[in-house]
Amino acid sequence: MSREAIENLTLDLEEMRKLAATAQRSRVQQMLAIDVRKLETDIQRQRDLLAAQSSSEQGVTRPAPTPVSAPGDIRRYQVELKEYAWDQSDKYIKIFVTVNGVQQVPEDNVNVEFTEDSFQLVISDLNNKDYIFVVNHLLNRIDAEKSYRRVKSDMVAIYLAKQSPAKWAHLTLTAKRLQDLKNERMSDSKKVSATDDPSAGLMNIMQQLYESGDPETKRMINKAWHESQTKQTSQPTLE
Repeated sequence: MSREAIENLTLDLEEMRKLAATAQRSRVQQMLAIDVRKLETDIQRQRDLLAAQSSSEQGVTRPAPTPVSAPGDIRRYQVELKEYAWDQSDKYIKIFVTVNGVQQVPEDNVNVEFTEDSFQLVISDLNNKDYIFVVNHLLNRIDAEKSYRRVKSDMVAIYLAKQSPAKWAHLTLTAKRLQDLKNERMSDSKKVSATDDPSAGLMNIMQQLYESGDPETKRMINKAWHESQTKQTSQPTLE
């Protein structure tokens, strides 16, 4: 690599550091920090290679550079968490996310961002992986300031503070909409003739909900689809 290329990488690094300094969201800060470390490591390696090449051209024998061990050398992969359970009391919706070994990471590595209708859990650097769990479009508004999380053995418990003590029938608005569609389908199937296909429109809507849905929505759609297919295959055919 030429000196000009190294200079360009250095300029990229300076700009990346500026972006990291101005970032507000913790997830963005973590991603930018990873990219900064990777750039720093790459630049150091290229400088070592350039120095070794220059020494070789001059006929000078020098010991090979010692590899630099930096956090950016190990690439962390992002894992989307999907399995969870939930319960509720008069004051809180309680979400339980199972993550093996989560109690081993520092407390600062387990963060939850709350809004009035969503939350996002980020677990950083657990066995060289970043774990993400997101739920959008909550059924009712929550109090983001009073919501919190607790790290337990192999589990993160998330407490969503209700703005009112009303009981939630579903976790998300999307899950409620899916249930309403299933109820409508059952009602409409009693009214349409045998030549109509009441399930065609529902399948299209379910596909759209699945593609844009959170883990709770996808889990419910998968369950509904499986039950529908099982019911169809169990029905006797007429010959």
